[in-house]
Amino acid sequence: MDKVQFHLDRLLFEREWKIPDLMKRSGVNKNTLYAIKKNEISRVDLKVLQNICDALSCTLAELMSYEPKGEGEQKGLLFILSGPSGAGKNTLINSLRDNYDLGLTFIPSFATRPMRPGESNGNPYYFVTRDEFHAMAERGEFLEYETIHGNYYGTHLMTYERALDEGNIIIKDIDVNGALNMKREFGDRVVLIYVRPTSLDELEGRLHGRGDADDDIRIRLDRLKYEESLSEHFDFLIFNDDVPTATAELAQIIRTCTRRRA
Repeated sequence: MDKVQFHLDRLLFEREWKIPDLMKRSGVNKNTLYAIKKNEISRVDLKVLQNICDALSCTLAELMSYEPKGEGEQKGLLFILSGPSGAGKNTLINSLRDNYDLGLTFIPSFATRPMRPGESNGNPYYFVTRDEFHAMAERGEFLEYETIHGNYYGTHLMTYERALDEGNIIIKDIDVNGALNMKREFGDRVVLIYVRPTSLDELEGRLHGRGDADDDIRIRLDRLKYEESLSEHFDFLIFNDDVPTATAELAQIIRTCTRRRA
């Protein structure tokens, strides 16, 4: 994926403007303008860019340019684990990281749900308040975000773009909708893996076993049919009845796909 390079800082300097001046003339919010000025954003709505260009009396080519990714560079891969709650996606990822040296990168999503025992900020999520989450969404920082079981979860777009462009091998668990959105965004750089036990009846016991509330368990089980209906769009299916066996299968998938990327 090409890297976007913005030249807003130079254009403002040439006109002796500051960000508040451009805010008034373009109607674009402050956070977006500062992110563009610092080259800390890689995806902006075309209408927003056009409003900036109209205010600055410049062309899109003057505002931004692309640095092509070299053809000989090794592309990164993103392995996404999805499936119903209680399927053991995080357990598999932790087992993989503990038992296999595959050079994997883990990028946590942002979530508003409470931490569970044994979790910490950044493992397995960056935990934020709803107000903090909504502010990030308004700044356009998420590739996608949605409400799952009453909590917000978001995928931070620029972090993934940068990591893939740098050739990293990333592993991530994400909801089925988010997984399919990532596939649409990054194409063959994404490998989708659906995880569940052979017997779906086991899921309720697993959810009770990890201490989820009864109402939360009911919501998660109600969603199960929807998640299963999307499993046919995934590249691989892993039955997680035995963690060491499922981990070995996951490691083999990663090795095989990684060898093919070169």
